[in-house]
Amino acid sequence: MKRFLERLKLIEYLTTELEIQKNEFVKNFKNHVDERNIDFFFGAFDAFSSSKNEFIGHVDYDHFKIKRRRRFFDMNINFAIAKGNYRQKGERLIIKTEINGFIGMMIPFYIILILFYSISILVIFMSDNMNSNEAIFASFIFFHAIIMFGIPYFVMRRSTQRLKHELERELYYMTKK
Repeated sequence: MKRFLERLKLIEYLTTELEIQKNEFVKNFKNHVDERNIDFFFGAFDAFSSSKNEFIGHVDYDHFKIKRRRRFFDMNINFAIAKGNYRQKGERLIIKTEINGFIGMMIPFYIILILFYSISILVIFMSDNMNSNEAIFASFIFFHAIIMFGIPYFVMRRSTQRLKHELERELYYMTKK
Protein backbone atom coordinates (compact mmCIF):
# COMPACT_ATOMS: atom_id res chain seq x y z
CA MET A 1 0.00 0.00 0.00
CA LYS A 2 2.85 2.35 0.86
CA ARG A 3 4.53 1.86 -2.52
CA PHE A 4 1.22 2.50 -4.27
CA LEU A 5 0.81 5.77 -2.35
CA GLU A 6 4.40 6.73 -3.18
CA ARG A 7 3.73 6.18 -6.89
CA LEU A 8 0.61 8.33 -6.61
CA LYS A 9 2.78 10.98 -4.87
CA LEU A 10 0.62 10.93 -1.76
CA ILE A 11 3.69 9.99 0.31
CA GLU A 12 6.88 11.96 -0.17
CA TYR A 13 10.18 12.04 1.65
CA LEU A 14 12.33 14.96 2.71
CA THR A 15 15.88 14.78 4.01
CA THR A 16 17.30 18.00 5.40
CA GLU A 17 20.79 18.67 6.68
CA LEU A 18 21.29 21.66 8.97
CA GLU A 19 24.31 23.02 10.75
CA ILE A 20 22.87 23.13 14.25
CA GLN A 21 23.13 21.09 17.41
CA LYS A 22 20.30 18.67 18.12
CA ASN A 23 19.43 20.14 21.56
CA GLU A 24 19.12 23.65 20.16
CA PHE A 25 17.09 22.48 17.19
CA VAL A 26 14.63 20.49 19.31
CA LYS A 27 14.14 23.51 21.58
CA ASN A 28 13.49 25.80 18.59
CA PHE A 29 11.24 23.22 16.93
CA LYS A 30 9.13 22.84 20.08
CA ASN A 31 8.68 26.63 20.15
CA HIS A 32 7.33 26.55 16.58
CA VAL A 33 4.90 23.65 17.14
CA ASP A 34 1.86 23.69 19.44
CA GLU A 35 1.57 20.46 21.40
CA ARG A 36 -1.81 19.03 20.35
CA ASN A 37 -3.41 15.85 19.13
CA ILE A 38 -3.44 15.83 15.32
CA ASP A 39 -6.16 13.24 14.75
CA PHE A 40 -8.80 14.14 12.19
CA PHE A 41 -11.58 14.75 14.72
CA PHE A 42 -9.46 16.76 17.17
CA GLY A 43 -8.09 18.92 14.37
CA ALA A 44 -11.51 20.36 13.60
CA PHE A 45 -11.09 22.95 16.36
CA ASP A 46 -7.65 24.23 15.30
CA ALA A 47 -9.12 27.38 13.80
CA PHE A 48 -10.32 28.51 17.22
CA SER A 49 -6.78 28.71 18.63
CA SER A 50 -5.11 32.11 18.90
CA SER A 51 -1.56 30.78 18.63
CA LYS A 52 0.76 32.20 15.97
CA ASN A 53 2.47 28.84 15.35
CA GLU A 54 1.90 27.31 11.91
CA PHE A 55 2.16 23.69 13.04
CA ILE A 56 0.52 21.45 15.63
CA GLY A 57 1.57 18.02 16.77
CA HIS A 58 4.15 16.35 18.96
CA VAL A 59 7.89 17.07 19.03
CA ASP A 60 10.12 14.75 21.04
CA TYR A 61 13.89 14.57 21.43
CA ASP A 62 14.28 11.84 18.78
CA HIS A 63 11.20 12.19 16.55
CA PHE A 64 8.23 14.36 15.63
CA LYS A 65 4.75 14.14 14.14
CA ILE A 66 3.21 17.40 12.96
CA LYS A 67 0.71 18.90 10.57
CA ARG A 68 -0.17 22.40 9.46
CA ARG A 69 -2.70 24.25 11.59
CA ARG A 70 -6.09 25.08 10.11
CA ARG A 71 -7.09 28.72 10.05
CA PHE A 72 -10.37 30.53 9.52
CA PHE A 73 -11.01 31.41 5.88
CA ASP A 74 -8.03 29.33 4.76
CA MET A 75 -8.95 27.85 1.39
CA ASN A 76 -6.07 25.34 1.42
CA ILE A 77 -7.28 21.99 2.67
CA ASN A 78 -4.47 20.36 4.62
CA PHE A 79 -4.60 16.61 5.15
CA ALA A 80 -0.88 15.87 5.14
CA ILE A 81 0.97 14.73 8.25
CA ALA A 82 4.76 14.82 8.58
CA LYS A 83 6.55 12.19 10.66
CA GLY A 84 10.27 12.20 11.06
CA ASN A 85 13.35 11.74 13.15
CA TYR A 86 16.65 13.51 13.51
CA ARG A 87 20.18 12.51 14.36
CA GLN A 88 23.38 14.39 14.91
CA LYS A 89 26.30 13.59 12.62
CA GLY A 90 29.27 15.71 13.59
CA GLU A 91 28.29 19.36 13.29
CA ARG A 92 25.30 18.59 11.08
CA LEU A 93 21.80 17.55 12.06
CA ILE A 94 20.14 15.17 9.59
CA ILE A 95 16.34 15.31 9.57
CA LYS A 96 14.49 12.52 7.72
CA THR A 97 10.81 13.21 7.17
CA GLU A 98 7.93 11.24 5.66
CA ILE A 99 5.01 13.36 4.50
CA ASN A 100 1.77 11.44 4.09
CA GLY A 101 -1.22 13.14 2.49
CA PHE A 102 -3.50 10.09 2.42
CA ILE A 103 -6.07 9.92 5.17
CA GLY A 104 -7.55 6.56 6.11
CA MET A 105 -11.06 7.96 6.05
CA MET A 106 -10.86 8.04 2.25
CA ILE A 107 -10.78 4.23 1.99
CA PRO A 108 -14.50 3.77 2.79
CA PHE A 109 -15.30 6.76 0.58
CA TYR A 110 -13.54 5.17 -2.42
CA ILE A 111 -15.10 1.74 -1.72
CA ILE A 112 -18.58 3.26 -1.69
CA LEU A 113 -17.81 5.14 -4.92
CA ILE A 114 -16.59 1.99 -6.64
CA LEU A 115 -19.70 0.09 -5.60
CA PHE A 116 -22.05 2.90 -6.64
CA TYR A 117 -20.52 3.46 -10.07
CA SER A 118 -20.13 -0.27 -10.77
CA ILE A 119 -23.79 -0.91 -10.02
CA SER A 120 -24.87 2.14 -12.04
CA ILE A 121 -22.87 1.13 -15.09
CA LEU A 122 -24.02 -2.51 -14.82
CA VAL A 123 -27.67 -1.45 -14.69
CA ILE A 124 -27.25 0.75 -17.74
CA PHE A 125 -25.45 -1.87 -19.84
CA MET A 126 -27.66 -4.78 -18.73
CA SER A 127 -30.73 -3.26 -20.37
CA ASP A 128 -31.85 -5.08 -23.53
CA ASN A 129 -31.99 -2.16 -25.90
CA MET A 130 -29.70 0.75 -25.25
CA ASN A 131 -31.04 3.99 -26.70
CA SER A 132 -29.34 7.37 -27.03
CA ASN A 133 -30.64 8.63 -23.67
CA GLU A 134 -29.03 5.73 -21.85
CA ALA A 135 -25.75 6.28 -23.71
CA ILE A 136 -25.75 9.95 -22.69
CA PHE A 137 -26.54 8.96 -19.11
CA ALA A 138 -23.70 6.39 -19.13
CA SER A 139 -21.23 9.00 -20.37
CA PHE A 140 -22.44 11.40 -17.68
CA ILE A 141 -21.95 8.71 -15.00
CA PHE A 142 -18.44 8.02 -16.31
CA PHE A 143 -17.55 11.74 -16.31
CA HIS A 144 -19.01 12.13 -12.81
CA ALA A 145 -16.95 9.17 -11.57
CA ILE A 146 -13.75 10.75 -12.89
CA ILE A 147 -14.52 13.95 -11.01
CA MET A 148 -15.48 12.16 -7.78
CA PHE A 149 -12.28 10.08 -7.79
CA GLY A 150 -10.02 12.86 -9.06
CA ILE A 151 -10.82 15.84 -6.85
CA PRO A 152 -10.00 14.17 -3.49
CA TYR A 153 -6.83 12.71 -5.01
CA PHE A 154 -5.60 16.08 -6.25
CA VAL A 155 -6.48 17.75 -2.92
CA MET A 156 -4.46 15.14 -1.00
CA ARG A 157 -1.56 15.36 -3.46
CA ARG A 158 -1.48 19.16 -3.28
CA SER A 159 -1.61 18.96 0.51
CA THR A 160 1.45 16.69 0.50
CA GLN A 161 3.41 18.98 -1.81
CA ARG A 162 2.46 22.10 0.14
CA LEU A 163 3.46 20.62 3.51
CA LYS A 164 6.76 19.44 2.06
CA HIS A 165 7.53 22.93 0.80
CA GLU A 166 6.43 24.68 3.99
CA LEU A 167 8.29 22.28 6.25
CA GLU A 168 11.48 22.60 4.23
CA ARG A 169 11.23 26.39 4.41
CA GLU A 170 10.37 26.40 8.12
CA LEU A 171 13.26 24.09 9.03
CA TYR A 172 15.68 26.31 7.15
CA TYR A 173 14.44 29.56 8.71
CA MET A 174 14.29 28.01 12.16
CA THR A 175 18.07 27.68 12.21
CA LYS A 176 18.66 31.25 10.97
CA LYS A 177 16.84 33.01 13.84
